[in-house]
Amino acid sequence: MATNTTAEAFSLNNVTNFLGKTVSIVRTKLIPPLIEVIIVFVIVYLFLRLVKSILSRLQRREILPSVLSERIYKLIALITYVTTAIIIVYMFTSAPAVIYTLVALLIVVFLSNWNIIADISAYYVMLISKQSFRGASLIELPRLGIKGKIIETSPLYTRIRTLSGKIVFIPNHIMVSEPVTQLTSIQSVVTLEVEVNKPEIERGSPIEYIEKAIRTILAESRLATRPQDVVITVLSASSDRIKLEVRIPTMGAEPRPATVNAIIDNLYRGLAELSPAIRFKPVI
Repeated sequence: MATNTTAEAFSLNNVTNFLGKTVSIVRTKLIPPLIEVIIVFVIVYLFLRLVKSILSRLQRREILPSVLSERIYKLIALITYVTTAIIIVYMFTSAPAVIYTLVALLIVVFLSNWNIIADISAYYVMLISKQSFRGASLIELPRLGIKGKIIETSPLYTRIRTLSGKIVFIPNHIMVSEPVTQLTSIQSVVTLEVEVNKPEIERGSPIEYIEKAIRTILAESRLATRPQDVVITVLSASSDRIKLEVRIPTMGAEPRPATVNAIIDNLYRGLAELSPAIRFKPVI
């Protein structure tokens, strides 16, 4: 009986000692780091709230555009989270070698993605300096031989639809480093060969009569960007037929088939009494 009582007391003492050691470890080694982690997270939360508040004020005062304000907040938040993670790892390990390893890995990542970092930096430079052109802007990169409309500007690239309809992705660091020309408009010329019967008029020149008729048709159809810039040249003239070359300015780097067909159709209907023969002369 005495032996059983002694064994129970010994077991109770072991449990008590184990619980005491566990509580001591929790108090001395676990709770302080947890409190420190909580404090770090509270500081990060308050810091990001402060940053967001400052950016919101700048946005309301129209000092920063909303897009730039949002991008800056995301960038600061990312840097803050990475720094916080490094600090927490150091708190739990207390090993400088771990920090050095993390920093070295970050440097390797940055160097291996240097173009991406350059593009992101250029994106913010474009926003801050207001160099980024608004959507649907018509621009030209002379050195690259690219001309077209900006569709989208993202942190990594600028998307451009060329005048031939192709989509081109230009890295942002190129948009910053290369000379960029913003264009107001681009015109092309539709060249037509128009042959008509010589009009029978009592007064005036038949050629002037035809030229006036062609200009009137183009002005009423509104297919030429500037009807006054239409160039009409006489190629040949006989007793019954007159052949003219008509150069019509239109929008775009290349004449659209729909525009060419519309011009020809309007001229056919407007000059119907002169039995026109119209031929499109493509640019070679």
